[in-house]
Amino acid sequence: MKIAITGTPGVGKTRVAHELSMVLGFTHVCIAEIAKKVGAIVGKEEESFVVDTDALSQELKEMDDIIIDSHFAEMFDADFVFVLRCEPLILRERLRGRGYSEEKIKENIMAEMLDYCLVNALEYYPPEKIFEIHENAAEEILKIVENPTIERSLVNGSRTKFLTEENLALVE
Repeated sequence: MKIAITGTPGVGKTRVAHELSMVLGFTHVCIAEIAKKVGAIVGKEEESFVVDTDALSQELKEMDDIIIDSHFAEMFDADFVFVLRCEPLILRERLRGRGYSEEKIKENIMAEMLDYCLVNALEYYPPEKIFEIHENAAEEILKIVENPTIERSLVNGSRTKFLTEENLALVE
């Protein structure tokens, strides 16, 4: 089984992927770490690395029983794609705590408000494989993996409405 945990920076992907790997006994694969390991980093744009997605895809294709944490879900053929979501105000504080520039913080808050990672996942996966997760992420993901129901997937649309005037004020 391959589980993808995706979302904008700061939503908790690495923490949740680690928790799930401990419970399920799966290997936690951090895309940034594996990209360095296999030499798939091909450049840097602003504050982000550029990776060779073909090289990463090939590496991940050989692996099984993994939980992948990445901003993008298109690099692998996952059985489940979980898009973690975070309130923009909370996200701003997390990113400030990590030392992100104000420009990068605003960029990531805007991505969260515009459902960037969710839309990206929908470009590569059918909606019945994609699940939005807001709170108690590891617990909710375990419930879905153990009993997958289409009712909780994106077949029924997104439950997140972060594009509000209050949140837009965070990026002005």
